[in-house]
Amino acid sequence: MITTFTNWRQKGHGNYEAWLPSSHFILTMNREDLHLRELCDFAIRNNPKRRFLFVSRVLGRHIPVRPQVLREVAADLARKLRNRLTDEPAVFFGMAETATTLGQAVFREYLALGGVGFYIESTRRDTGGKKAFGFAETHSHATAHVVHLPSCEEDPRNLLRTASQVVVVDDEATTGRTAAALIRGLQAWRGKSAPKFNAWLSVILRWKQGEDEDIFSSVESLAEGHFTFNASGEHPEPPPANRNVDCRVLSRRGIRHGGDRPQTLPNSWKVSAQLNERILVVGNGEYGFQPLLLAEALEAQGAHVWIQATTRSPILLGGAIQHIRSFDALSGEGYVEFLYNVPDHHGYDRIILCLEDPPPRSGHPILQIPQLEVMA
Repeated sequence: MITTFTNWRQKGHGNYEAWLPSSHFILTMNREDLHLRELCDFAIRNNPKRRFLFVSRVLGRHIPVRPQVLREVAADLARKLRNRLTDEPAVFFGMAETATTLGQAVFREYLALGGVGFYIESTRRDTGGKKAFGFAETHSHATAHVVHLPSCEEDPRNLLRTASQVVVVDDEATTGRTAAALIRGLQAWRGKSAPKFNAWLSVILRWKQGEDEDIFSSVESLAEGHFTFNASGEHPEPPPANRNVDCRVLSRRGIRHGGDRPQTLPNSWKVSAQLNERILVVGNGEYGFQPLLLAEALEAQGAHVWIQATTRSPILLGGAIQHIRSFDALSGEGYVEFLYNVPDHHGYDRIILCLEDPPPRSGHPILQIPQLEVMA
């Protein structure tokens, strides 16, 4: 099948236009630590609430990325935060599902710079454990987020309730509304008598056209600007929105209840690669940081490695999305899941699919990908 790539045009410093079938972007960048075209491409969501999608070239979600690139992006964001925050402990939130890997990667680099704190993720999956609070991502296909309650072992200093500094990590901010909803949820859960805290938002791309960013002391990003988006034509019927946290299959606690150190590579995973072997490591939905650690370990053995992940996000073919695989969720929860830009003729020597749930049944469509291995 022939698909249409994004048609870019740059009109002077910081001014861009981009075209996809039946859609047009106009972008004006105020700042680019990394050039916009290095940071993102574009696609069209199959979601009438927000048709456009900025597809990151450095996140490792929809487009394969070298693990070192993701680590450098995380380090750049961590340095900006370290310069802003005090030496007091900070709570870091990774935003599900897109920024869970990035969030923990930024936290890792922040600790390496001498910072201290606690990391936890919002999630759309229920562990069966106690919950602290929830909030909504109103424009999403899966609107409900929950933050689980840490145990005393996971949060020995009770930072989720008491820290005076809070950082929300996401891939990009268009209005800032979802990150602000998380902060308001945290404020309400802590209660009016709790000590006040300052909040920061850390994103790869910041679009300065939202009304909810005033809740943050600052927004740290690698590029910022404004855009306009125009769409026309008809689109396929979108999948129905999911407004509840999934509870059909309980997920493992993992990092969903938080921790004061980043996750480590599972001891049971075999790390073995040949020199110059081409390997794609694929995470599963919110589960991406330990797959990133595997990709880094394989890269250290001399392989050429890329990282990306499956996602719930329904996206149309074209632009940054040149191939679509859709299948029943690998967790068994019943929703439709996607893997983008991994055709049968993919050019990798190995594809390693990393799962936190038991492997899918025999005959599941994802198992038909050539050269696929499953690590769970």
